[in-house]
Amino acid sequence: MKICTIGGGSGMPITNRALVLAGYRHISSIVTTFDSGGDTGRMRTDERGNLLAFSDYWRALISLWRDGRQKEIWQEMLRYRDGRGRVFGNSFFRFMVEKLGDFDAADTLFKQLTGADLRGRVIPVAKQPADLAFQTLTGKEHLGEYYLDQQRMSADRVAKIWLEPKVAANPRAIRALRESKFILVGPGSLYGSLLANFLPRGMASAYRQSKARKILITNLMSVANENQYYSQRDYIDIFRRYLKMSRPFDDIIMADFSRQPRKIWEKAMKLYSYEHSRPIRVDENLEPQPILADIAIIERKNTRLRHSAKKLAGVLRKVIG
Repeated sequence: MKICTIGGGSGMPITNRALVLAGYRHISSIVTTFDSGGDTGRMRTDERGNLLAFSDYWRALISLWRDGRQKEIWQEMLRYRDGRGRVFGNSFFRFMVEKLGDFDAADTLFKQLTGADLRGRVIPVAKQPADLAFQTLTGKEHLGEYYLDQQRMSADRVAKIWLEPKVAANPRAIRALRESKFILVGPGSLYGSLLANFLPRGMASAYRQSKARKILITNLMSVANENQYYSQRDYIDIFRRYLKMSRPFDDIIMADFSRQPRKIWEKAMKLYSYEHSRPIRVDENLEPQPILADIAIIERKNTRLRHSAKKLAGVLRKVIG
């Protein structure tokens, strides 16, 4: 059974790990290639923008590797950041892509070099470089996902996004959407990690035409400049607009927070309020009915909410079968 995941950032690896833990294979993980922040941004600036972003790619690739000591070693190596802030994973995958001349073959070479037990493949959503552009409610325009992240606590929300320049979708990504039985979107930044994947030419139409069962995994908390005060109804309305379809999802998986320890939950909510961030609200009268599940954990160290790959795996077993 073929399964396709769509996303980027830290959310994509959680979904992939959950699927691997649940025992699924043949996972096609479509990731964004438009990041412009941190070490990736410096690399792209040095190349005048003529470079794809590698960070989401290799993080997704690692998440498809079954847990084990070899994976731990490589994961630590790829995350290594030197004194100048350069990330080894970005340099390593840039080397492989330049050696191969094709981003699509990097996962195969990585498997050969490391002996990785990969349960799927990672597919860059586009093979040509581009930047994410966006306009806010006040009419301000910005070029680069970096600015989207920098303004995450701003009340001046995103009004629309697009790519500059416009690029075509990777044919492998189009094929994965057509061939998959299930498509999982999220969790992740609504604009930077999720909707960005549908901006390359051909992606939205391929998604509409796919006969796969489409599943949305919403974020746990809102982000002020993207989805403040949002419920899953608002999520659906945004996807309807960009995908041009009335029912973009067959199922919506949302977190049930009722089982979180009350004391630490209240502390977490107070800290999130300083970021103008709140839990994504539930609309129980909306179709499709949300699947509420205990899929979140609160990290004790920094009191932040995260999706639990282990908990999500149990839910996906029931939803996918």
